[in-house]
Amino acid sequence: MARSHALVRAALALASLALLGLTVAAATSPVWLVVAVLVGLTGYAVVRPGSHAVTVLLAGHALHWMVVVPLPGGMGRWLALLGGAWLGLALHLTAALAATLPAAAPVPAATLARWARRGLTVALLVVPLWALAAVAGLQHVAGQLPLTYAAIAGVGLLALSVWLVSRDPRS
Repeated sequence: MARSHALVRAALALASLALLGLTVAAATSPVWLVVAVLVGLTGYAVVRPGSHAVTVLLAGHALHWMVVVPLPGGMGRWLALLGGAWLGLALHLTAALAATLPAAAPVPAATLARWARRGLTVALLVVPLWALAAVAGLQHVAGQLPLTYAAIAGVGLLALSVWLVSRDPRS
């Protein structure tokens, strides 16, 4: 296995275990059997990143978070949610990159840079939606404030999408 490919797989393991650690830290009562299963799935996903184990691993992380972590009540919990989303994205990207290229081939620097740029773009696009959700969650206003914020975010994402599609591809 190429060294760069091994590093991508190590990043996969690190993202999964960090997400698991964050979940356990934020949980009121973690389900230790699920923790053990997720650790095992992480190992299997590192060995076989192109398998369905990665999908099961991501779904397992999401379900474990939803079951054991209480709804955000303060900014600390909202920050943990953002961190969890970023770690889930990192897990997905590293697994996809590891599955895309042959293990014996080194990961080209241009490919790594392209994946990093796109991943960073997605990570940054999550922040406004997270911020709107956090503001809506921290305010106790009567009415459908979350729907209003979601509509504003949707219009913003639509405008960004139209701009990205209509721009000159050479720029």
